[in-house]
Amino acid sequence: MEKQTGGVTISKRALIIILIIILLLICGGVIVGVNWSSWFGDGSSASQSYSPDLDPNAGEWSGSQVSDSSDGETEGIKIPGYPSITLPAGEETVSVALLNPEGNPCYFTFTLVLKDTNEVLYTSKQVPPGQAITSITMSRALEAGEYDAVIQITTASLEDGSAMNGANVEATLIVE
Repeated sequence: MEKQTGGVTISKRALIIILIIILLLICGGVIVGVNWSSWFGDGSSASQSYSPDLDPNAGEWSGSQVSDSSDGETEGIKIPGYPSITLPAGEETVSVALLNPEGNPCYFTFTLVLKDTNEVLYTSKQVPPGQAITSITMSRALEAGEYDAVIQITTASLEDGSAMNGANVEATLIVE
């Protein structure tokens, strides 16, 4: 007498195909899981926002506005003008107002360069809008006289640090 069982019979070939499909699904799941945040983001981009390298000497600016060399547009980056800067002779640490005007959409980095020799006298870290550096330490003291200089202003977006429009502002250093 034969005994019948009411089960399903699966051939070896079908069993192997099912196991291969299961292994492929597991491997695919692992690959998607590992790469999910790089493919689709992890929703925490706000927590990984840009962190600027702020200049420790920058502070709130309450002095009179430095002359503005912008063309009067209400939008865009405001670049202050520096027709002349008076400095004491023989001193490396000097008072000067390097301002990032209020309302700018970017950080400023200032580099003070002698025009004739391209010698860099000073480079700041990033200055937020509405703040200014009022004291700088130059790479060397200058002797009395007048020097043609350029203040190179580079900018970085407040949101992500990407480069924006900058400017080269010509100035005369009056050292007395």
